[in-house]
Amino acid sequence: MKLLKGISSGTTALVHPGSPPPQETIAGALDPLRGIGADLFLTAEESVRAFTRDGEISPPSAAIRIAAAYLHSQAPSSNGWDFLVDGREVRVNHEDGEFVLNHGRWTIVGGEAALADGHDCVIALPGLADPRPGLRIRLGERTIAVAALEDSTALGEVDLRTGPKTQPEADLVAAMVIMGERQVELTDDAGAVVGTQKVGALQARGYDKTIGEIYSADSLAVACAAAANAWLGGEAATEWVVVFGGGSTRVNLGEHALASAQAELFAEITWQV
Repeated sequence: MKLLKGISSGTTALVHPGSPPPQETIAGALDPLRGIGADLFLTAEESVRAFTRDGEISPPSAAIRIAAAYLHSQAPSSNGWDFLVDGREVRVNHEDGEFVLNHGRWTIVGGEAALADGHDCVIALPGLADPRPGLRIRLGERTIAVAALEDSTALGEVDLRTGPKTQPEADLVAAMVIMGERQVELTDDAGAVVGTQKVGALQARGYDKTIGEIYSADSLAVACAAAANAWLGGEAATEWVVVFGGGSTRVNLGEHALASAQAELFAEITWQV
């Protein structure tokens, strides 16, 4: 069986261009000792399916980008793909060396009242003495609660071996530090400067109540960017680079949230079943 190995945002995957083999074969290939070793096994054609050693899961954004990287390697002139993921269509574009996912509309759960108060929930983060005010962001079917910390030291003290407590509850929890904003120059294809744009930077960590600590996720990145934008006010950046342990994700906040990250294939493997 021919497989390709890829990586995106710290997540590794084996790509199989066809129907998924039996789960026993998938588990064997993903085994780092007896097989090849990877986080996920993917099938990538018109639809993307993702498997762990335990069975099929909903494909994370990293899996979708690796699938797009595979299709891009097969047809380098193609720069856009529509995948069927869990019964919904997901658009992926290849721009400036990154794979861009459109995550649709995002909202602040608490609305205008939350914007005025600056928070609409309370988050108790293990490792920190006091609970922190947070802001809840809705993206797709998930609610993400975000708390801002004072510096990277406090972020490092958060112990995500234990789940944070939020009131009201949320699907995901993020702790972040706003590193700052700066104006960057925009250039045309000839390299001439045509304007400037404000870009912000965040450092973040995240927790999924069904998995534990996660080291990158588009939903976390979008929520952190949206919360930072809300807290900094009307002149805040709408483009943010969010740095996780697994890598960085670029977020553009408009009516829809766009998240960009790199993905690459780095090995072709023949697996003897």
